[in-house]
Amino acid sequence: LEPGRREAAAELARPMAAAARSVLLQRIEFVPARRGLAGQLQHLRGKYEHIGTEAPRRPLDTTGSLPERPQNPQGKWGGPAGDGIPAPQKVLFPAQSLSMKWERVHRVGAGLSNLGNTCFLNSALQCLTYTPPLTNYLLSREHGRTCAHGSFCMMCTMQNHTIQAFANSGNAIKPLSIIRDLKKISHNLRFGRQEDAHEFLRYTIDAMQKACLN
Repeated sequence: LEPGRREAAAELARPMAAAARSVLLQRIEFVPARRGLAGQLQHLRGKYEHIGTEAPRRPLDTTGSLPERPQNPQGKWGGPAGDGIPAPQKVLFPAQSLSMKWERVHRVGAGLSNLGNTCFLNSALQCLTYTPPLTNYLLSREHGRTCAHGSFCMMCTMQNHTIQAFANSGNAIKPLSIIRDLKKISHNLRFGRQEDAHEFLRYTIDAMQKACLN
């Protein structure tokens, strides 16, 4: 810098350094919250149900049975009143029809062939294929019986892939149906290019959700 500019920069730096020092050395005083969060946390905890072996038991009502969760006027399940979280506009699956465990014992399904930089796709598909609640539903073929999509449907694609995987135990199959519709899953995905597995998984789940909602 020129001498004049160097002096101006030094003059500007001194007050900035002093101001930063005063902020860093300022003592922070913590005070108790005016409103406790215990009630809000309890409302939020009521929206989740434990599925582990050490799950706390829900209190019984006067008849000795578990109280039902409240429903909104449209008959859809809602959270506890007053928690500030609106009830969903649409419930995809009734809670009682979902099983978190395998409904039957299956042999290990097929492996997936790498068709050229498709390891990201194969790893995500294997994770979805061995997710019990999803696989139980796909193997029941319930979606295919009621699907009204005339063109691409990610749920139908996953249903066909899962059925094919468990029907070819001990072999390797090519996930051609997934690769063929890669651009329909997301415009950002390209066959033959190394993609991110988490990104593909996220796009796939989004496409499955859209298929169910539409």
